[in-house]
Amino acid sequence: MLRIALILTLIVSSLGAQPLAQGVRTVLAQNQRIHWGVHAVQLKTGRVLASVNADQFFVPASNAKLLTSAYALTALGSDYRFTTRVVAGRSIDANGKLSGDLVLAGGGDPSLSARHYPYNRDTPFGEDHLAPLRDLAHQLKDRGVKHITGRIIGDDSQQKFDPVPSGWSADDGLFEYGAPVSALSFNDNIFELRINGNGITLNPPVEYFALLNEIRHVPGEPRRIRIERQPGSRTVTLSGNLPPAAKEYSNELAVDDPALYAAVAFRQVLREEGIRVDGIAATRHLKPIEPEQVELARRDSPPLEELLKVVDKVSQNLHAELMLRASKLAMPFADFLKLAGVDEKDLNFEDGSGMSRLTLITPKAIVQLLRFMDKQGQLERFRGFLPVGAEDGTLRNRFNKSPKAKAIRAKTGSLAHVSALGGYADSKRFGPIAFQIVANGYNAPTQEVRAAIDRIALALLQ
Repeated sequence: MLRIALILTLIVSSLGAQPLAQGVRTVLAQNQRIHWGVHAVQLKTGRVLASVNADQFFVPASNAKLLTSAYALTALGSDYRFTTRVVAGRSIDANGKLSGDLVLAGGGDPSLSARHYPYNRDTPFGEDHLAPLRDLAHQLKDRGVKHITGRIIGDDSQQKFDPVPSGWSADDGLFEYGAPVSALSFNDNIFELRINGNGITLNPPVEYFALLNEIRHVPGEPRRIRIERQPGSRTVTLSGNLPPAAKEYSNELAVDDPALYAAVAFRQVLREEGIRVDGIAATRHLKPIEPEQVELARRDSPPLEELLKVVDKVSQNLHAELMLRASKLAMPFADFLKLAGVDEKDLNFEDGSGMSRLTLITPKAIVQLLRFMDKQGQLERFRGFLPVGAEDGTLRNRFNKSPKAKAIRAKTGSLAHVSALGGYADSKRFGPIAFQIVANGYNAPTQEVRAAIDRIALALLQ
């Protein structure tokens, strides 16, 4: 019955689209215990080529970033830049002394890191992860700052302090993919932890968490490392076993308070650069009544266009959330949906990254969004944000490395029991096609479901 239902819901607009629809039908029939959503439209004419459950709601996973990216591009513009400022309540004196606090004021910049821009597939980061803070410290030295009597304050009050979007799992915040959101975000709000026979190393080497090392080094037992941190705690407990000859263990861990982490790191860098700091690192989440007016240093991000390439190419969750928040400050979300021709009833948008299980979107809404980018004259720019099939980003190892897959530019999506692919396919027969393929509620191996999605996407190229 399920097979019959799927076939009956497959809609084709004309006899000319039947071979494409048949290719989709074949894949769906081979993968029946999955809730499928498929919608494919000829970009030039709006002709529906294949459609399965296109009006039904699906958890989109990172396909939500398509909506976030289109919103940011529309609300902010491709040349928009974020600014991080170093400010104080008074000027420095003739001896280079700043009496009072120094404030690192976040502007929602996701690029305050050693990441290379434009997007670099092979070497995404520079070696010195403290480089952007070091640049700000050099600016202060050039201004003559030698001594700060007060604290180093990390200020993320430009945006509402709401580090965990609605619908994220409680344990997401321990690792890189669930790093908390803050208007002051340094190094993607994470640090790399490495454990080997010589001990523990951190990159960047910032002393922020207390590490409780309970790891054993017992030969003959399996290599197994466990990492735990209770919510609100700044103690990370490491346990398990790392045999003496075992391969080094590494992981990327999220920090709990990004603004405080940035302040701790900046204080450390200032002292390394020879600037005396008397006070501690602190944080500020609410706007002060009288903001500091003396700007001593600043850093502007690369243009938005380059930032969005990272959001979509590598599916960077934190960056997507920051894009969503900045966009909402510039343009009401409801106004954007109206402009894009997307019915508010076709989605429930809880976060910008798609990590939330509460975010729901119909395939028809995703495809309408993709068509809107074309109508706005932004097709080539928007396509440039997306991974290229079998070539880069999250599609680098998909489609069995088929050379045909380079005609696909699409965003992936992946959560437990959720896989998705949405974007554009350059069909020989139909020209550019806007599409989304999404699978929910399956209990099959994820690789099998992704392979089925890839087969459907390749079928669009006929």
